[in-house]
Amino acid sequence: MKKMIILLAALLVPLTVVPSFAAQIRLFVAGISATGVQNRDEMQATLQTLLASRLNGDSIAAVGSASEADVVVTGTYVIFGKIFSLDAIAKTAAGKTVTRAFVQGESQDELIPAVGKLADKLSAELVKMSSNSQKPVPAPSMVARPNVTISGTSAVLPVSGGDFIKPREQETNTTNGWLSKRLIGAANLMAIGKTLPDGGREIFLAEAHRITFYRQGNDMTLVSEAELGSEGKIISLDTFPVNDGSLDVYVTMINAGEPSSQVWQVKNDKLVLVAEKMPFYFRSASLAGGAKKLYAQAVGREDDFYGDVAEATRNGSTVIMKNPIKMPRYGTIYNFNQFRDHDGTTFTVVIDPDGYLIVYDQEMKELWRSNDKFGGSELYFQKDDTINARVTGSIYRWVFMNQRIQISSRGEILVGKNDGFWVLGNSRSYKRGAVYCFVWNGSSLEEKWRTRETQNYMPDYSFDEARNELLILQTVQRPGITTRGASSLSIKKVE
Repeated sequence: MKKMIILLAALLVPLTVVPSFAAQIRLFVAGISATGVQNRDEMQATLQTLLASRLNGDSIAAVGSASEADVVVTGTYVIFGKIFSLDAIAKTAAGKTVTRAFVQGESQDELIPAVGKLADKLSAELVKMSSNSQKPVPAPSMVARPNVTISGTSAVLPVSGGDFIKPREQETNTTNGWLSKRLIGAANLMAIGKTLPDGGREIFLAEAHRITFYRQGNDMTLVSEAELGSEGKIISLDTFPVNDGSLDVYVTMINAGEPSSQVWQVKNDKLVLVAEKMPFYFRSASLAGGAKKLYAQAVGREDDFYGDVAEATRNGSTVIMKNPIKMPRYGTIYNFNQFRDHDGTTFTVVIDPDGYLIVYDQEMKELWRSNDKFGGSELYFQKDDTINARVTGSIYRWVFMNQRIQISSRGEILVGKNDGFWVLGNSRSYKRGAVYCFVWNGSSLEEKWRTRETQNYMPDYSFDEARNELLILQTVQRPGITTRGASSLSIKKVE
């Protein structure tokens, strides 16, 4: 009997001490200072994002603030001629240095791999530190449990609601909107056509070299599509009704760095080309919430956009322009709109090249500038820039399009915003988007509402004010060598 007791005691001893699993290290990248680079603020934010994303993993969890972190990482990025050095130091929340690491490179092409190498070095030391700091913890003491009788109902208690996080749509069992099926082609642009007798819509989508015509009802029905060839690239898609009851689809294309736009119409459910090779940028818009009009802007030799934006009338392939609108600084046909205050005074709002919203008065004097960035698009075209090649290192200048600003008849300012995990120079890849609604309070733009962030890049959106509905285009699969990618369209009721 004594031997049996001794044997049972020996078996129970290992259970009194249980090694704990190494907990994740909560890490915050506080900042990367940049020296000797252009666009320093943007580069610092980009390097901070890149390093945080590469440090985030099974053993390390990147958090949003230093107050949440066990370890805080800071760093420097310095360029000497063509050589750069990327250094980082990791400290505990108490300020004790944990590890240091650095990497070097000989060109900007090596910067991205260098960030990955730096993250690998830091991760290895941090994980090693975490493993060495783990100590055995005592197992919880055994408590006698009362006998439980299992009847017809389950003896397993339901988990409290706080243990599961559900999207709000799932909690309320409604999406308060409509979502299309998967649409073939990663569309960059969207335009709304006629309203159908059954309450549906005509929807036009554009990829780089293709336009697609859908009817949106209970689902998206493909009606027709047209391949435009590889000579030009589509950068804008707009619709505008004509007097005979038909609908013009304006396709602004860039060919050899110059606009060479086309107009299409739907005839017998087929897309038919009716005008081409027009040297203008086109856009249809409701300035200051007024009637929808067609606008055009020319291109200059040195400037990407040249001269005033003006109302446009088309006769075949000939365009007549009238009533020019003077643009403020940074203003182009695609990144501006106008709104009026309660007194009827007209203001101009623009998204500048850095992504900030700027409001100008009637004398084109800046009144207000946002603290946050808006817009954001992966769509671009290139222009010859040989004259600056020695400075920029490229014979082309990349011109990125931006989210359009829309104004409602009530003076509400709607603007899209994309956030990304990869925005470095001419490389952009966004992962989520939202639409913001602002109102002018007399001194600044005040947020009225915003949509919940999409789970994908939002290349375009449109507000159908007549039905108070917001149409949001999403990229659900990016195009590749052998695939066109895929899109989806969601429609949300604005309450």
